[in-house]
Amino acid sequence: MLGLEEATPKMTSPPSFVRFALCCAVLLAPSVGCRAPTDGRPFAGTAADGSSGGSGNALDASSSGSAATTSAGVESGESSTSHGIDVGSSSGGGPSVTAIDLHDVVLHDNPPELADWPITTTLTRVEFRVDGGTDGNGGVFVEFDKKDGDGRWPDIVPPGWDGPLYYTLGLVENIGGQWHASAAMQYWYGLDVNGGNVGADGQVAMNWYYDARWGEMAGHQPAQGESIGVFIVAGNLRGVLDGSQSPVQERSDVVVVPFPGPEGATHAF
Repeated sequence: MLGLEEATPKMTSPPSFVRFALCCAVLLAPSVGCRAPTDGRPFAGTAADGSSGGSGNALDASSSGSAATTSAGVESGESSTSHGIDVGSSSGGGPSVTAIDLHDVVLHDNPPELADWPITTTLTRVEFRVDGGTDGNGGVFVEFDKKDGDGRWPDIVPPGWDGPLYYTLGLVENIGGQWHASAAMQYWYGLDVNGGNVGADGQVAMNWYYDARWGEMAGHQPAQGESIGVFIVAGNLRGVLDGSQSPVQERSDVVVVPFPGPEGATHAF
C-alpha cells in the first residue's frame, strides 16, 4: 500500500517559457473597467438581454479632468446663443459640421422612428471626464433643462432590473461619410457619469459599441478632434426597438462637439 506522500502527485512549477506566456497574457488583456458591476443593480449600460456597456455614479460638476470649455452646434431647428459655431475636425478627418439631424442618420439598436420623437429638452453642458464613476475611469456627464424638478422625465424599470432607469445617452459618429447613431449608455436618476474615459484606450470601440448590434459603429473609435454628436432619450433605448421602455418617447437636441483626447473636455451651450 502506497503511503500518502507516494500516492499524491507532487506539484511542480511550469516551465519558464509557460510562466512567461501567462504573464504576457495577463499584462496584455484589455481593460473592461467600465463594464464592472455597480451597486447591486444590473451593470450600468446593461439591458434586459444582459449586454453591458458602462458604469459610474454621481460626480460634482466642478471635478477635475476637464479641458477648456467651448461651444458647439445643435440639431436643425434648435436655437441658443452659444449654438451654431463650427467645431471643425482639424485632426479627426471627418466633416466639419454645426448640426446633425437624426433624420439623416442611420440608427442602430434603437427604435427606427426615434428621429420623429419630439425634442423636449436641450443639452446645456457636455463633459468628457477622465475620472470619477464607480470604477474611477470617468465617463460622460450632461446637463439638460429637464434633468431635475417636477418636469423631469419619468423613470422606467426595464424587465429584469431591480431599479429604474432615467435616460439613455447616445453618440453620433461619421463613418465613411455617413452618420450613424445609437443611444446605448444607460443612466438612472442620480447617476451623472457613465461610460468611462471615451478618449482613452479605444473605450468607445471596446465598451460602447462592440458587436454586430451596432452595425458600422461596432469597433469604431472616433479620432481626437473629429466632430461627433451627443444626445439623450427618455427611458431605456438600449436594445429596445419599439419605444416601449420610453414612457414619454421624447429626446433632446443633438449637440455637436469635437471628440476628446484622453485628457477629457468640457463644452457649454
